[in-house]
Amino acid sequence: EFMRVKGVEVGVILGTALVYMYAKNGSILTARKLFDEMLERNVVTWNAMICGLASHGHVEDAISLFESMKKDGVVVPNDVTFIGVLSACCHAGLIGVGREVFCSMKDVHGIEPKIEHYGCMVDLLGRGGKLLEAEEMIKRMPWKPDVVILGSLLAASKNNGNTEVAERVVKEILTLEPHNHGARVALSNMYAEAGQWQEVLRLRKTMKEEKLKKAPGWSLVAT
Repeated sequence: EFMRVKGVEVGVILGTALVYMYAKNGSILTARKLFDEMLERNVVTWNAMICGLASHGHVEDAISLFESMKKDGVVVPNDVTFIGVLSACCHAGLIGVGREVFCSMKDVHGIEPKIEHYGCMVDLLGRGGKLLEAEEMIKRMPWKPDVVILGSLLAASKNNGNTEVAERVVKEILTLEPHNHGARVALSNMYAEAGQWQEVLRLRKTMKEEKLKKAPGWSLVAT
């Protein structure tokens, strides 16, 4: 408003920067008002608004804006757009919508999903208790999973009390990081919660043999 009073023209570059700033800082209403008033928007503008809505819990608005973007047809979604939409689905546990959006990337929009998109889907499926589907998603990835994605599935396994999936995930993590004692600690805690004390002792023996100390710093993804 100050810039309008001073006669400063808010073009697409400045407008996009302001939308991004307000949305990132949580001033969603201000960001949306500015977005709606912009005469010209590029893909970065749309992404700033969609991602801002998603990250601050305005899931329905984020998905609705994505649909408006497609219907408008002036600006084509890119890979960042889909990260925002998939993140929104993840926040709200919209597994069905997330599946459709993910599949449409390549089938409809010709965009090859990147590891970040697979990560969103693994998180979404894991949070929804679809552990085996999340595990299959990881196996279908064109790349080897990183510790972040595996950690997301490990967290979901813990929340669902599924030690079988957790065992497989920890094995994968240790392949990438042989001295990742945090993964072993997480699995040991799961065994303890399930009353599998023999497994707890076995794992602690392994950790002791490798001179690994229990580290409280291992943080599972919060759900």
